[in-house]
Amino acid sequence: MMYQQRFNPLSQLALLFLFCGASIILSSIMTGIIGNVVLHVQLKDIAKALLKPENVQVSRLLQVVTTFFIMALPALIVSNLNGGNPVSRLGFNEIMSGKQVLIIVFMVVAGFLISGALSELNQMIPIPTTATNYFQKLENEYNKQVMVLGNMKSTADYILSMLVLAFVPAIFEEMLFRGSLQQIMISLTRNAFVGILITSILFSAIHLSYYGFLPRLFLGFMLGYIFYFSKNLWLSITAHFLNNAYTLTAMYALSRSGKLNTDVLEETYPLYYGVIGAVIIILLFAAFRRESEKILKQANSSNGF
Repeated sequence: MMYQQRFNPLSQLALLFLFCGASIILSSIMTGIIGNVVLHVQLKDIAKALLKPENVQVSRLLQVVTTFFIMALPALIVSNLNGGNPVSRLGFNEIMSGKQVLIIVFMVVAGFLISGALSELNQMIPIPTTATNYFQKLENEYNKQVMVLGNMKSTADYILSMLVLAFVPAIFEEMLFRGSLQQIMISLTRNAFVGILITSILFSAIHLSYYGFLPRLFLGFMLGYIFYFSKNLWLSITAHFLNNAYTLTAMYALSRSGKLNTDVLEETYPLYYGVIGAVIIILLFAAFRRESEKILKQANSSNGF
């Protein structure tokens, strides 16, 4: 179904950034309240408190709450202000096929080869020593948080973590970046590649990881084109979830054996792995595009378009 736009793309972008900024402030206030009531610490001490293993469940709860407020809620508000069904506007629909899902599974697997090679390339880029120290400090802080959140001792803990750390973030992040921001950027630039590129850069940058910038940039591109070709946010969510689930599963296996360390977060592959992965991804995207066009054509025919 086509909806008339109430706001032009620039206005939508401004509103999206406005609501994201307001949500960050609101999330900070909520974090302070939770820290004071549940952890009995002041705002300045919350970060350290949340890194303690005994507070892992509170950390996971905050992860869900803050991600919803900062990402999902602004996307829903802007979509709703534009009129029509906000959920449909974001791309949530049932137009998909099993073949699309199967292709996406192979895409994610091939994507690991490219991500690992890009991670290697990222580390090869020369930067000043001061910048290296700064980015490494950020990386260490991020890895500490992930190690706490991903330290799983039981199957029940693994299932809960899969829901909280893999599935829910995949939904909320895709709502903001692909369902909302990417559509706005494509409309604003009137160019799919440029719109997806800008969205992917912002998607990678928001994770505040220099050494993971290129791998996440690629992931953003892959998710962006999955959504662009299929017009179905559930399919990009599926790919995002599978990407998260792989890392989480590896962390679970290492946790159970007592060998959990940051190496699982820093996998690198030789650059030629990336070339192999790129060839596979291109072939898979060609098949995915054909299948998506067929599915959308069938859907339009059944709807009388």
